Amino acid sequence: MFAADWLLDAAITVIERTHRVENLATDELAAMLAGAEPPLLFDIRNAGEYEKSHIATAVRLDPESGPEEFAARYAALVAGRHLVFYCSVGQRSSELLERVERVCGNAGAKSFRNLRGGIFRWYNEGRPVVDARGLTDDIDGYDPIWAAMLERRR
Repeated sequence: MFAADWLLDAAITVIERTHRVENLATDELAAMLAGAEPPLLFDIRNAGEYEKSHIATAVRLDPESGPEEFAARYAALVAGRHLVFYCSVGQRSSELLERVERVCGNAGAKSFRNLRGGIFRWYNEGRPVVDARGLTDDIDGYDPIWAAMLERRR
């Protein structure tokens, strides 16, 4: 448990020092999801990771997506909405958000932020994740090194 938290915190520190995007804490996201205006969530992981589990209501967006593709598919949906991007720990989602933040702003999004610590932090805090059948305790660790940042549920 201690090692997972320490490793995840170290990864978050590196990500936040190398990417200038605005971050959102998991408790803030939980409050937003329970509120009257839930954000539009974008899961920036590969299809297998997403299928294994994701935060409910999240839309999967390929990590390699560019601003033109994002604009074509989502510009009409983001107007007047808060947007939250996440991946495993925040690296891929920060990179993607940097590429599409201008599109988000031009399309009228209220805010566009990266989930600090990604789905790993969300999961480690005991927050719910889902798959196609509903709630699950399973999560994709991405690879053995990244998986060390997870606190497996029993």
